[in-house]
Amino acid sequence: MKQLKYKQIAIFILCAIALSACATPQKTDEETGEVRWPNFLRNWAADYEINDSQRLSLINLIDSVYYFLEDSTQSVEAHSNQVCRMLDQMANVIAYDSVFEFTLMMRATASNFWRLASKDDRVYQCDCSGESISRFVEWQTVSFTDVELMCFTVIPRSWEAPWHFANIILTIGKDDEEPLSSFVITNYEDFQMDSIQITFYDSVYTVLDVVYENEVYVDSTNAARGIKTLLMPYKYLMQMLSQSLFVDVSYKTTEGWYSMRGGPGASFGEQIEDCPRLKKALDQITH
Repeated sequence: MKQLKYKQIAIFILCAIALSACATPQKTDEETGEVRWPNFLRNWAADYEINDSQRLSLINLIDSVYYFLEDSTQSVEAHSNQVCRMLDQMANVIAYDSVFEFTLMMRATASNFWRLASKDDRVYQCDCSGESISRFVEWQTVSFTDVELMCFTVIPRSWEAPWHFANIILTIGKDDEEPLSSFVITNYEDFQMDSIQITFYDSVYTVLDVVYENEVYVDSTNAARGIKTLLMPYKYLMQMLSQSLFVDVSYKTTEGWYSMRGGPGASFGEQIEDCPRLKKALDQITH
């Protein structure tokens, strides 16, 4: 009975990632970045009816830290603990939270926060700052008796993340001989994604390989809703994730080319250790 519950939870996470919610957030003037990020975040949460006390408490903590950033007269000593609690809780959400929309919000918040922090030396005086940066490029991993799953979300600039994102997914069931691997790409802005290209780069941005939409199987069942799934051979994807650091996802929209970049290779080799069956598949490829 316990194994069945775990399997249901894992399948729910996979479905939530693949379908990424039934509702589509409505754009307002706030996506221009003219409002405070915490206010944008609250409206985003309201779009998906995320209103439980634990998640709202984290948004309130983020709001408090932003007030600190916005007031240059405040000392880091008085707010260091608050900043570190925020970063730790956000990283835990990205790694473990079962509500995909909230993990997406925290990835976007991390992007927005570090953009602001790069202009504020006070943040780098916090003892947690270096470790926290690395945690925000982690995968979400699920490892139960019946299923293992790894997911990494690629996002654009923070303000655009509610409408554009891509999930790299690796999963294997208890009785599966081979993993399933895919890119689930979402465009909720104009729902148009043509000529998709996925480019793998090394640490100095040298192109290692490019995958074109017409070279792989594409599930376009939900294309009218702005979702396409590119299924890739797991041997190829695992090998590329092992060799590359960055992944760029690009496609044509009604307004021209759109692209976003993430760094799934930064922690792939380390985190796959948490998924023994996926790790076994990788070992068979690389050894």
